[in-house]
Amino acid sequence: MPVTQADFTLDSQACIGCGLCAGDCLPGALHMQDGRPVLAAPERCMRCLHCLAVCPVGAVSMLGHSPQASQPLTGWPTPDSLEQLIKGRRSARQYRQENVAPPLLRRLLDVADHAPTGVCARQLHVAVIDDMAVLAALRGEVYTRLEALTTQGQLPDNPRIHYFAAAARLWKEGNDMIFRSAPHAVIVSNAKDAPCKEQDPLIYLSYFELMAQSLGLGTVWCGLLYWVLQLMPDLVPRLGIPDSHEVGYAMLFGYPALQYQRTVERGPADIHRVVWS
Repeated sequence: MPVTQADFTLDSQACIGCGLCAGDCLPGALHMQDGRPVLAAPERCMRCLHCLAVCPVGAVSMLGHSPQASQPLTGWPTPDSLEQLIKGRRSARQYRQENVAPPLLRRLLDVADHAPTGVCARQLHVAVIDDMAVLAALRGEVYTRLEALTTQGQLPDNPRIHYFAAAARLWKEGNDMIFRSAPHAVIVSNAKDAPCKEQDPLIYLSYFELMAQSLGLGTVWCGLLYWVLQLMPDLVPRLGIPDSHEVGYAMLFGYPALQYQRTVERGPADIHRVVWS
């Protein structure tokens, strides 16, 4: 729905007329008039809610969001704790065979939903397999179909064809090389006309992964599942992904079966320092 002037509410008694909200409005939807912000050009609004977030006195409400329902920005992670999280996260390929507790998963998904998208488009579709029985059914069908394609010599040309050709055989030997015996998966797609169609799902999953790791969950980026959905596109609508969207990437997750004990220090980053002349 289009943004209207009614979507912007100002507590005129609290407002101090500082102009920070209008000054931080990138598309210029907010203007200052008589020392107060007004939504003068609602058609320009990006729905970014910077105006609500930047107000020092909590006078701005926007699109049904209010300062009272927001969290004050205090108690940021220390640089050391954030460094440890980033350095310490590892791809989990061994999982406990149990569903993640629904409240924990709900928190993870609600936090990941704050990941930025290009032009604040927010057109992602997040398909979550939150029941290990459902993922087991998908897993079984995928391996059965891969075995048939391999036997019939019908595997199409694909950068991962050598993996898929061996996958069904290895599955029968107890090696789940595609799904890593994970209980859950999240498949993120983006609208085909989204401004940053390819980038947004990857940004979302980066946020999802770090929050998951902080909650004690394991994650692994699953390119093989992504490629399975390219090989078997009829699975996409069965995952509830609308035709208006295109699969961006997939991630497996769950309670890890083991815990890593330390970071692996890689030393100084190898970078190229740009100079301009």
